[in-house]
Amino acid sequence: MEWASIPIRLKTGPLHWIVTMPMDRTKYPDNWDEIAATIKDQAGWKCEQCGLQCRFPGDEFDTHKRTLTVAHINHVEMDCRPENLVALCPRCHLAYDQTRKVMQRLAKKRIKSVAESTLF
Repeated sequence: MEWASIPIRLKTGPLHWIVTMPMDRTKYPDNWDEIAATIKDQAGWKCEQCGLQCRFPGDEFDTHKRTLTVAHINHVEMDCRPENLVALCPRCHLAYDQTRKVMQRLAKKRIKSVAESTLF
């Protein structure tokens, strides 16, 4: 698994890279960056959920809140058909993924509980 990272410049000093989220690049096509940029361009670099205007490429970094992301509607990273992708701000992307992540945690807990229980 690879961690996605973005460059930021603190108030003064050198450029720093900060880790933003885990991203397993093996689940994405080689041209993912191009695909994601196309989705963002089609959305006018605005969140398709809340309408927040996000930063355009080359704009000075101000806050992560204006970093546009691309979400998979069906949560399958390998399914990069345009109709399965949506441009979302970080807040909307996290909210969209939250229910799925909660269910995954519950499933793991249940599996562990069953595995540890005595059946007979």
